[in-house]
Amino acid sequence: MKHILMILFKDIDYDARVQREAMALAESGYRVMICCLNEYDTDPPFLHELIMIQKFTISTKQAKKGLSGDKKGKPSLATRVIRSPLVKLAKDQYAAYEFYKKIKHYVSSEKVDAVHSHDLNTLSISKKLANDFKCKLVYDSHELFNEMTGRNALDRRYGYYMEGKLLEDVDRLITVNPFLVDKFKNRYGSKQPSIYLQNIPMLREEKERKNAHYFHHLYGFTTDKTVLLYQGGFSKNRGIELCVKAMKQLDDHYRLVLLGDGDIKGELEQLVTEEGLQSRVYFHPKVPPSEILALTKEADIGLVMYENVSENNYFSTPNKIFEYMLMGLPVVSSNHPGKSYLLEEYDFGLAVDENEDDIVRAITSIDQRRDYYVQKCREASEILNWPNESRKLIALYEELLS
Repeated sequence: MKHILMILFKDIDYDARVQREAMALAESGYRVMICCLNEYDTDPPFLHELIMIQKFTISTKQAKKGLSGDKKGKPSLATRVIRSPLVKLAKDQYAAYEFYKKIKHYVSSEKVDAVHSHDLNTLSISKKLANDFKCKLVYDSHELFNEMTGRNALDRRYGYYMEGKLLEDVDRLITVNPFLVDKFKNRYGSKQPSIYLQNIPMLREEKERKNAHYFHHLYGFTTDKTVLLYQGGFSKNRGIELCVKAMKQLDDHYRLVLLGDGDIKGELEQLVTEEGLQSRVYFHPKVPPSEILALTKEADIGLVMYENVSENNYFSTPNKIFEYMLMGLPVVSSNHPGKSYLLEEYDFGLAVDENEDDIVRAITSIDQRRDYYVQKCREASEILNWPNESRKLIALYEELLS
């Protein structure tokens, strides 16, 4: 039996991509050990009898939890110092070293055939572990890490330098769409075999409507209302504010549900109040990956209006597009290559520019032809599904470890 060590610098609880990749490999007979952070102080989820999960506590993460802002929510002096570019870089390097030492100690007696690095912030650790175990190295880049919102100039320069250097020792590269495969080749001249695994969820029994009109009953509006849904992190530049403001132009037939949590939740709540939309825009707590699709199916149209403020946003293919499609929700997305390629090929929604007028027109147009777009969702789901997608991952490992 081949053994794969997966490295993830976050908690496994809310990372559906890592969970389903590990499960696909385990179902194909690989033993998978996932080493990740313990951010939520929870027990690891049970995924499969061949999957072992070990969570580690890192001192820098614990220290960050202890920091707080003032009464107005502004960052404290200590927080501002830690976020300064040089200090942040040093802190990240120390955290990586601490994480590496803990993993190496824990896995020292294990057999490892391949180290699977999830995102750039684990690649240096994964390379060291691959050297320690004299095994293969797989780099799974979930996004353009160096172009993520919030990365400072020093982070970005250092990140690109390290990524290019570390790629020389990577045996296989995985990204999330064909555009990112091209980005890696154009930037680094990457020569290792590459595949892209689209962020398509696994289906269980979510298509069984057990909670019909869930949002209508939860928030007390009539069942003839059309539910617009944004689900995911509440972060800047994801176009959530545009979706809220678009509600001012839509008639009373529509309700908007924001499902998730994040740094700008307070700002979004304030915006809803300022726009007088408290009776039409609702906030729902985030839920684990295992529960998200059961709620998704209770909405009518899904929104993915990321703003073009970085290459990461522009080329990203958020997994919510697939979640919406699989649950029969036509999609309104921003007109970026990483999103529009799906809508252009499979026609289960509309890609539009990032402004309120275009969002309103797209929602109205889809609502007028709802049956057509729902049918296109069904047709797309016959092709865009995890069983089909996971075959590429299994084939990669069969070839790599043969």
